[in-house]
Formats: sequence, C-alpha cells, structure tokens
Amino acid sequence: MFKDQAIQGISSIKNNKVIFDMNKEIETEMKFIWKQLLFILKFPFLLIMVIFRKKDAKELFEPISDFWKFVTEPKVTFGLMLAIIAVFIAEIFMSSEFLESLVFQPHQILQLNFIPMISSWFLHANLLHLTGNLLALFVFGRIIEKRFGPGKTLMIYFVSAILSDIIAALFGQGGIGASGAIAGLIGVAILVDPFYISFFMAGIPLPIIVLGWLFIITDITGILIPKEFDNIGHFAHLGGYIAASLIFFLVTPEERKNMLKGLFINIGFVVAAVILMSYFG
Repeated sequence: MFKDQAIQGISSIKNNKVIFDMNKEIETEMKFIWKQLLFILKFPFLLIMVIFRKKDAKELFEPISDFWKFVTEPKVTFGLMLAIIAVFIAEIFMSSEFLESLVFQPHQILQLNFIPMISSWFLHANLLHLTGNLLALFVFGRIIEKRFGPGKTLMIYFVSAILSDIIAALFGQGGIGASGAIAGLIGVAILVDPFYISFFMAGIPLPIIVLGWLFIITDITGILIPKEFDNIGHFAHLGGYIAASLIFFLVTPEERKNMLKGLFINIGFVVAAVILMSYFG
C-alpha cells in the first residue's frame, strides 16, 4: 500500500512538472515585443552578415516564425479560435432558418434544449464581432493557459459559457457569441495574473487588471444605463465574470490561494481607483 502511494506521489510530481514546463513555453506579450524590438535593432548588422555569407539568410525571417509560434503555442486557445473561425465561415452557407435555430433563446434552458446553447458560443453576427472576440480570446486565453494548462483552460471557458447563458436567460436575454465565455477568462485572468502586461488596447502596454476592469465597468454601465440600440449581451458577460467565483472551487488549493491573493489586489485596485476619481473628479 505504501509503495502504491509513493508511486502515485512520484507520478503526480512528474505530471505537475510536465504541466509547469509546458506552461513555461507560452511566451508573454511583453517578452515577444522585446524580442521583436531587439531583432529590429540588430537587423542592419544581420543583413550585412547575410550578404557576406557569415549568417544564414533564413535568420532574416525569424520574426515570421516567432509570430507563428507566439500565436500557436497556447494550443487550446488557438484551437478555440480556429473552431470559431470555421463556424463563422460555415455561417455564410447556412440558411437563415437553420441559423436562427442555432441562436440561444432564454426559454431553451427550461426545455433542456442544449444544442442552441452550445452552438451560440461559436456563432458571430459579423466580422467586427468575430474580430473583437478573437482578439480578447487570444489575449486572455493565453494568460489562463499559461497559468492553468490546457485542460483547466477548457474547463474555465465552458463553465463560464454555461453560467453566462444561465444569467442572461434569467434576465430574458439570448444571443450569440463567445464573449460570455471570454468574460470568464477575463475574470479569472485578473485574479491569477493582474500585472501581466498586454498590448490589447491599441498597442499601449497596460496591466491586465486595468483592461479587465475596463471591460467590467463597460458591462455594468451597459446594464445600469441601457442604450436603445445596444445589442451587447451585458448580462451574459456578467455571468462570465461571476463564473470566476465558481472556478475558485474547481481548482487546486495552491491555485485557489493565488486567486484569493489576486482578489485582494483587485479590491485594492478598485478602492484606489474610486479614491482617485473622487479626488480629481
């Protein structure tokens, strides 16, 4: 019995090590940007070396291979992006009646009609809707995948998607899009890595905690001060953010501890922001 427990313990340590090493491979946005800036600085010297055959010409194309690696290394996030793009392309060939049957409606939860719930997570209204969600998924998905690995990234994504539909339905809202699931990624990301630097906002480097709260405040404002032609599913997004509290109970004690630490950081951030706004307002 003791031998079996020891073997199981060693196996667990090995598995954890594999996950840790795999997550380390996912490069941060900041590291990627610095690498490209360094390449720009050394490019004239590299070009001269290539001309005099001191370097291989393929080194001139390193940024292309670096970019491809940067995009594809969070495999689950990249896979979800490909699935969403594939469904968007398929939408072009769908009849309007069939497409409408795949859109989530609040009453479908009571009917236990799960097909529209699931299909709606991959449907998008237009190219702008698709692009915005893909960009947010790429930024926040890679943070989650770096911290939790592929399996838990999928768990967080789909738990958030389910809860976002439930909350939206409670307020009589349906719709399409991956933004409810992405809101869950945002909620967890600002807890586990609040100071991760992202260039999501027009190339401006900002801590993820700032970006996350910009999204949250936008949705809260959209709920409290609704606009007449606002087609954004603010309640679905709210459900995604709330999912972060459920995820707290589905992760390991160490991950839970990290999320709790992030919660205190977020509370401090919000309090400081309110004080500054009231002082300068």
